[in-house]
Amino acid sequence: MVDRPAVPGLEDESAAMGDRALWLVLATALACGLLFLLAVLRGGGPTGGIGTASPSPTAGSFLLADVREAPPLELIDPDARPFSLASLGGEQVLVFFGYTHCPDVCPATIGTVGKVLGAVGPRTRAIFVTIDPERDTTTWLSEYRQFLPGGFTALTGTAAQIRTAADAWGVRYARVETGTPDAYSMSHTANVYLVDAAGRLRAIFPFGTSSDAMADVVRTVAASTPVPAGTATPAPSEAAPTPMPSPTPIPAATATAGGLWPQVISTSIWAGGHSPVILALNGESGRLNDTSIQATVQLWDPGRGPVGGAVPAIAVQPPLVDRVSFVATLDIPTPGPWQLNVTAVTSRGTIQGSAAITALDPGATAALGDAAPTVHTPTVADVGGDARAITTDPAPDLRLSTTSTTDALAAHRPFVLVVDSVRFRVSPACGRALVMARYLQDRWSNVTFIHLEPFRYALISETPVLDGDIAAPPIGTAAAAWGVGGSPWGPLSMPWIFVVDGNGIIRAKEQGLVGSDDIDVILALVATGG
Repeated sequence: MVDRPAVPGLEDESAAMGDRALWLVLATALACGLLFLLAVLRGGGPTGGIGTASPSPTAGSFLLADVREAPPLELIDPDARPFSLASLGGEQVLVFFGYTHCPDVCPATIGTVGKVLGAVGPRTRAIFVTIDPERDTTTWLSEYRQFLPGGFTALTGTAAQIRTAADAWGVRYARVETGTPDAYSMSHTANVYLVDAAGRLRAIFPFGTSSDAMADVVRTVAASTPVPAGTATPAPSEAAPTPMPSPTPIPAATATAGGLWPQVISTSIWAGGHSPVILALNGESGRLNDTSIQATVQLWDPGRGPVGGAVPAIAVQPPLVDRVSFVATLDIPTPGPWQLNVTAVTSRGTIQGSAAITALDPGATAALGDAAPTVHTPTVADVGGDARAITTDPAPDLRLSTTSTTDALAAHRPFVLVVDSVRFRVSPACGRALVMARYLQDRWSNVTFIHLEPFRYALISETPVLDGDIAAPPIGTAAAAWGVGGSPWGPLSMPWIFVVDGNGIIRAKEQGLVGSDDIDVILALVATGG
C-alpha cells in the first residue's frame, strides 16, 4: 500500500522518488516511509535533515507567475454538510489531495501542513480532499478528523464529484490493486496548493517541501494580499479538530499578545500533574531559536484566573536540530480547556503571549511522574527467537524486541515503550508509531526503544489471529499493566507511547498520531537532566 505516482503523468510527487516500477516501490515501502518521516519530522527540507545542508529554496521557488482564481471545491464535510472553498474568503487555504489509508506520503504531508498552520496563525486553514471516496465516507472521516491537526477540514463526495474537483486542480490519481480485498492503494499527485485570502491560487509546493519553507511563502503571500473588507478573525474553535475522548480539542493555532506567539508542539497534554508541554516561541521575525531565553508559563483558568504559580519553560535543542523548543511541566487539575500565559525574556526585552490548550483525561493509563510498571514485556528470547509470537509487524525491527522494560529498569536505562500493532489496525494511526521508533532509535543510541503488541493473539498456520473481535480487541497482560485500553480511551485508541527516564519515572506519554518532535524533545530534556 504505497502512495506513489505509479501511473504515467503523476509526476508531481517527490522528485526524489524517481520513476521506480511499482513492484520496486512496494518492496521498499518501509524504507521510503522512514525517509518521508525523516523529511517531515526533522524539518523536511534541505536544511532540516542530518548531514550536509544545501541552499534553502526561496519563496519564489514556489510562487506562481500566473496568478489566477483558484479552482472550485464543492464537496461535503464529515458532517455531510455542503462545503465550498469560497466560504473561506478572507483566509488563506492550503489544499492537499490524498486518502486516509495512505501509509506514508499523506500522513507526512498532513504533519508538515499542520506545522505550517501552527507557525503562521489563525488566518490560514487547510483542506484535505480525499481521492478515495469508497473508503473515505463521511462516517469514516468524522472519526478520522480526530487525527488531523487543528485548522484542517476533510472533504469527500461521490466518485464523480471527486474526479471533477481533482481534474480542476490538475491532480492525477489512480487505484492500484494489491491483491488483497479492500487493501488497494492510491497513486496520486502529492502537491500542496496555496490559495490566498482573495481566493487566488498563489503557490504550489511539491512533496517534501519543508514546513519552514511553506510558512515563509504563506507569510509572503499574506503580506501582499489585502484581507477582504468585513472578514472576521476566525474563532479558535473554527480551527480545531475533535479528539477522543475529550470534547474540546487542542488547537494548533494559538493566541498572541505583546510580541510573542507561543505555538503548542505537544500532541498530547494531560490533566493530573507532571504533564510536559512543548512550545515553540515565535516573535515578530519568526521562531526564537535561542537557548539563552528565559521563559515562564502560567497556567490560567479562562473562567477563574491563574492556577498555581508560574513555572519555568526549559529551553531544549535536540542533537543535530536547529530549532529550540521550550518545555514547561504543568500540574493541570482537570481535563478540559486551559490557557497558557507565556513570558520570555530575550536580549531585546520581555515579550508575552498566550496559547490555548486542552488537557486530556489520562484515565487508567500509567501516571506521569510515577514509577513505571514493573511488568515484563516479552522479547524474542522469551519466545525462542520467533518474533511472530510477539509482534505482528511482517518485517520487524528486532532491535525493538530485544530488551524488556524490566531489563531497561534494572539497568537504569531510559526507554521508550511503543504500544502499537501493524496487523490489528484499530485506528488510522496504527503502525505509524513503529516507523517513528525505527527512526528515533538511530538518533538516540543511549535510549532503548521497545515495541509491545497491545492485543492478545495466537499464531495459526503462521498467521497472527486475534483472540477476540477486532471491534473490541482483548488487551494483553503487559499493555493492561500500563493502563492501555482502559476507560475512557478504550482498546481502539492505539497507538500509545510512554517515555521513561533512567530513574524509572514516566516523563511523557502520547496517544494516537504522534510527531517525532514530541519524543525527540522529551528525550533531549531527559538527557540533560531536565
